Amino acid sequence: MGLPRKQYVKDGQEGVFHCFSRCVRRAFLCGFDPVTQRDFSHRKALLLGRLRFLASVFAVDVCAYAILENHYHLILRLLPQLAAAWSSRQVALRWLTLFPRRDRLTGDPLPPTEMQILSLVNNPERIEELRKRLCSLSWFMGRLNEFVARAANKEDNVKGRFWESRFKCQALLDDAAIAACMVYVDLNPIRAGLAATPEESDFTSIQERIRAWRDETATVVSGASHLVDSPDAAPAGWLCPIQSASDRPGILRIPAAEYFDLVDRSGRFLRSGKRGAIDAGLAPILLRIGANPDAWLDTITQFESRFRLAAGLTSSLRGFADQLGRRWLAGVAAARIAFAPKAQSA
Repeated sequence: MGLPRKQYVKDGQEGVFHCFSRCVRRAFLCGFDPVTQRDFSHRKALLLGRLRFLASVFAVDVCAYAILENHYHLILRLLPQLAAAWSSRQVALRWLTLFPRRDRLTGDPLPPTEMQILSLVNNPERIEELRKRLCSLSWFMGRLNEFVARAANKEDNVKGRFWESRFKCQALLDDAAIAACMVYVDLNPIRAGLAATPEESDFTSIQERIRAWRDETATVVSGASHLVDSPDAAPAGWLCPIQSASDRPGILRIPAAEYFDLVDRSGRFLRSGKRGAIDAGLAPILLRIGANPDAWLDTITQFESRFRLAAGLTSSLRGFADQLGRRWLAGVAAARIAFAPKAQSA
């Protein structure tokens, strides 16, 4: 049985969530349609551009993303403490950037006027309401999906749904679940047969991170010797960093290069279709992030179906169930297999 999202995505609480949406009407609304011979791939760039914009406005970190032909995946971290530190003027400016006034002739967005800003700043109750919205998962996802749906419907000259339903959401309760889900998201194109390597996986966070990392270090990720050249690639600074920096908290407790190695080695298993023993170089990384090496391949290919409302260690799921007032939660059996509690202290 489903659960209303407001019962486990609480306003004002930090959390990490795996979100995904799927298209309706045709299977290739974000890719090439073999029936009509029309290519809708430009909508992937539209969605990514909107995602970057929203990340600059909301107190929400984008930790991972993958945009495929008929659906997309995101991993988002809510940062209510960041929104709480914004001044009233900052809240007003961000809101007016999200919902700008527009030129009557061209429809282009216009910068907010001082009168608009002061109108909000002088209304403390309204400011606090907007502050909550600017760190809300539902408001973030709503502004993303609505924007893409309107643009696609206008292009197709149709009305009605573009997305099959409201976005789906899983809570990621600990480092083990976050790391496994990030790899699951980053390797989606490889699992779907759309790319051979992480660095060739277009419209994924792993490709963007690798390119930025390569530019910063002028070195090559271990095991990936033919990175795609893209001088026009946008910097990955808008993404949540893998490891914490002095000015910004990261999403994992391992260096970026080690995460790239984890994704690359995992992708090789997916490409080869082998289900044998995990190689010696990968096992220590998995143990450090709290994953069971023997179950890793199944975890990163079946993550979405193995877990429902939430994913994490069995202890994390138990605490999550207690918060919801539930005696049982789907995914506990999968957690016992996928994650290794003793690795937390490794």
